[in-house]
Amino acid sequence: MKVKVKICGIRCIKAAKVAVGEGADFLGFNFVPTSKRYIDPALAAKIINLVEGRIKIVGIFQNAESVYVNDIASKLGLNFVQLHGNENAEYINQIKVAVIKTINVYNQLQKLNVDYFLLDRVKQGEGKMVDLKKGTQVASKVRLFLAGGLTPDNVAGLIKTVKPFAVDVAGGIETDGKEDLNKIKAFIKNAKEVVFKQSLQTCL
Repeated sequence: MKVKVKICGIRCIKAAKVAVGEGADFLGFNFVPTSKRYIDPALAAKIINLVEGRIKIVGIFQNAESVYVNDIASKLGLNFVQLHGNENAEYINQIKVAVIKTINVYNQLQKLNVDYFLLDRVKQGEGKMVDLKKGTQVASKVRLFLAGGLTPDNVAGLIKTVKPFAVDVAGGIETDGKEDLNKIKAFIKNAKEVVFKQSLQTCL
């Protein structure tokens, strides 16, 4: 199989169009106000309207009110909500679209009924790599987005090692804090060239 690719931290139309044109599967828009990749929902809506129907749209939130999350998901037509905070099972059950839940502890898998998991470092967005042994373990159990320290140069090797459902990148496709179109192209190309046998045992 081939890995799915999520380009995260989208803030400009050109980056979104390049990601779609090069074959990315997901675009991520960060709605966490304290994040350096935060995008105003109104601007995100304009970008989404230009690529709607050609790629899956993910909204990133952290400890936001579930009513707010559902409102943004509805208004922008999000396909997925990605949760990066301390959201528990009760909270997740209130979300009206598919959920990707960020984890950093393996035993969290058994506690949450979500569609996908995203494995990242404790402090996301720092460009540091996850524990590859842990990543391989998790990828064998659930549909996993692998994040943390991925770049165009290392993504192929990490896919071969971990065999995740998808790879997720933000900082690794930036230069001086802005989306780098050439890095986006290289990341998607290098990720999509890898073919591997998925060893997924079960999906929670």
